[in-house]
Amino acid sequence: MSGRLQREFSIGHTVVPYTIDWSENRETMNISIDESLELTVTAPMSATVGDVESVLADKREWILKKLYGLQEMETPPYPKEYLTGEKLQYRGRTHRLEVVEADVTEPELSFNEHKFILRVHSLDSPADDVSVRRKHQAVIDWFVNRARNELPDRAAQFESRLGLNNISVEVGEIDGRWGEYEDGIVRLNWRLVRAPIRIQDYVIAHEIAHSVHENHSDSFWNTVGTLIPDYEDRREWLRVNGNTLTL
Repeated sequence: MSGRLQREFSIGHTVVPYTIDWSENRETMNISIDESLELTVTAPMSATVGDVESVLADKREWILKKLYGLQEMETPPYPKEYLTGEKLQYRGRTHRLEVVEADVTEPELSFNEHKFILRVHSLDSPADDVSVRRKHQAVIDWFVNRARNELPDRAAQFESRLGLNNISVEVGEIDGRWGEYEDGIVRLNWRLVRAPIRIQDYVIAHEIAHSVHENHSDSFWNTVGTLIPDYEDRREWLRVNGNTLTL
């Protein structure tokens, strides 16, 4: 067995996505969690998936502490200049950015499932203020469009479980909130598409639950709990790491 494999590991109600990276240069397993909370297990070639999950089970308390016991971040990440080698976060994972000159009038961002490619005119190649703003806007446009394509589809699973079929989902700019509910409409902050999917689901379920309970009553949280059993963990992740989702 070789290469990389993406899987999920359950610790109680918490589902933790992780990647196994088999390496010919390792004789023991190593578990790491990077700044974007991406869990990676580097394993020797002889290790099986069962071996990996046995190690994860032994380290479950450490994993939860790393995921949810982090100190609150005081400031968002440093502003980007959108140069080759920088990274962009999407669905909770970080991907390398490659900037290439192309025959385009405006910067254009694309994603090939492995890395982001930002095509720019030669005049936008330098990191001057005007070029950075143009590239920044192209990146925002890509994430907004992707959020509008992806986030509404995730709402259907929670609507059906509550017996609802008339919830509209809108995605856009929301100041100071990740989502809101009003008059049958769920509004979501486009930046959520940068968060892990389990965090996206928590916010969506939270807002849909407001269609049944207006206030944050015990009944409201019970409803959220039926949709997302480990919602407290996910809510804490968002409190601690929400500012990392800015661009």
